[in-house]
Order: sequence, then structure tokens, then C-alpha cells
Amino acid sequence: MPPDPTNARPPVEAVIYDCDGTLVDSELLNARGVAEMFEADHGIVLDARAIESEFRGGQFEQMIDTLAERHGVVVSEDFTPRYRQQMIDLFYRELEPMPGVRAAIEAIDLPRCVASSGPEKKLAAALDATDLARYFGDYVFSAYTIGVWKPEPDLFLTAAAALDVAPERCAVIEDSDAGVVAGHRAGMQVFGYDPHGAISEHPEIALTRFAHFDELPDLIEARRASDTAQG
Repeated sequence: MPPDPTNARPPVEAVIYDCDGTLVDSELLNARGVAEMFEADHGIVLDARAIESEFRGGQFEQMIDTLAERHGVVVSEDFTPRYRQQMIDLFYRELEPMPGVRAAIEAIDLPRCVASSGPEKKLAAALDATDLARYFGDYVFSAYTIGVWKPEPDLFLTAAAALDVAPERCAVIEDSDAGVVAGHRAGMQVFGYDPHGAISEHPEIALTRFAHFDELPDLIEARRASDTAQG
């Protein structure tokens, strides 16, 4: 029987947001950039939506290695820096925040940060291009800084330590399986932003799913009120 997410847990005292696919609508843009570069460099036509579905929330270098091996090509040494710059340019032209995310952030009056698998410069560009950077200040953490990626819990634990909040009192907002598992392994309370049913079933995890950010403030508040009443 799956765990009951309404079971008594410590009150939520901080919120940790993933970035790609959670705060910003970047996942398909990221995949489109990879597909365009494989076609330009190797004449290989890839389906951006298939890339997005298969590698969502994973490490970029592992994705590129997998695609290169699958299609029998060797990517150039400058592939990654060219891709990074292409995506920063694309973000400033096309990237949008997820619907309702600004209002949700403002409504949840708790310490907050971003913890993302993306590299520092790309993460900064995504938050700047969507005018979300002002909500987080210096509390933006990248897996590239610590050299450990989701589904390992290290990034979330680093973020919790910076916020000076115990992991079990942190809510993690994630859109990918890797992020959900990382939040669970970190001992945090996991909320899955899942508007299209992309997150798999995780019967071992007390996962609270939601489809629109309009729902999140009430979900966090209900959890806090429930925890307070039971305490």
C-alpha cells in the first residue's frame, strides 16, 4: 500500500524548487536545442519530444553520451559549450515561467531556494530571462557546483543546509522522476508538479502531485496546518 502523504510530518519551514520544467517551461526547449545540434553537426534527425520524455531531469553529459552511442557518432569537443550558449540565447528569446508560478512563490511566505541539475550560467539565465531571479537572490544551487546529480540527495541536502532548515522540514517541488527520488532520499516532503502525467508511480514515496501552481500554496498550507494541529 502506498504511503499516505497526509500522515503526520514535521511542519514545512522552507521550500526548495527545481528549475527546468518546474519554475520555467524549458524542458522541450532544451531538447529542441539538442535535436537541432545533432541535425546540424551529424545530419541526424531526432524527435525533441522523445528526448524530453526519455531524459527529463537527468544529467546532460550522460544524455549526450547515450545519444551519440545510439546513433554511432562522436560529438565534437565544443558541442557542450556551443549548446550552452545556444540555450542561453534561446531562453532570452522564448523562455516563459510556468503558469501561476510567480503568484505561488509570492503566496508561500517561507524561506526558499532553487536546486537544479543545470549548470550555473544556464540556471542564472533561465531565472533572469523569466524575472524569477529576484525571488531567490543568492539561494540558487547547481549540481555542477557540487559535482553530484539527482537522483542522489546531495544537492537538496546542500540547499537545506544553506537555508538552515532540517531536511524533513523542507518541501521539494519537482517535475521529474530523478528529482522526486532525490527529494525522497533527502528525507524531504516531495510535491510533484505533474500537469501532463510525466512523473511515474512511486509507491514507496509519499508524493503529493499537483497539476497547476494555483494549487501549491493551499497544499503547503494544509500540510503545515495539519502538522501543527497534530503536533
